[in-house]
Amino acid sequence: MHAPVRSDPEAAPPGNDTISVAVATGHLDKNFKQDWDKIIDRTRRAVIDRLKRQGLVDIENHIKFEICHSPESWENACNISRGSVFGSLGHNIFQMGYFRPHNRHDKYKNLYFAGGSTHPGNGIPNVLLSAKLVSERIFKEISAEK
Repeated sequence: MHAPVRSDPEAAPPGNDTISVAVATGHLDKNFKQDWDKIIDRTRRAVIDRLKRQGLVDIENHIKFEICHSPESWENACNISRGSVFGSLGHNIFQMGYFRPHNRHDKYKNLYFAGGSTHPGNGIPNVLLSAKLVSERIFKEISAEK
């Protein structure tokens, strides 16, 4: 959960607030059809109930608009494979640590990768670290060529 107005007052109109809640979910599976509308409704209710237990008892009275994304909407809007925004279609030993896809293509040496599906892993800190590692590597390789 994130309330950006705390650090950026322009994230909402004066006197208002913005709250973003990320709820982890599975990816799309062609062999198993999920009822995403039902899942979204249940999840929304659970989030609001949790916020009420935390003291935001009248939170529903203050909601002016909502945007909700599902794996289907991520896949359609952003072309994210099977709607898996965390870059893990099968979290097993071969999606962890050293086994995760590396940041440079083995064959095409001028093709680099950054993001949750590559080394070091998913989640915002690791995605940012992935971008940092790739940029450092490119800079080092360009400098070595000169």
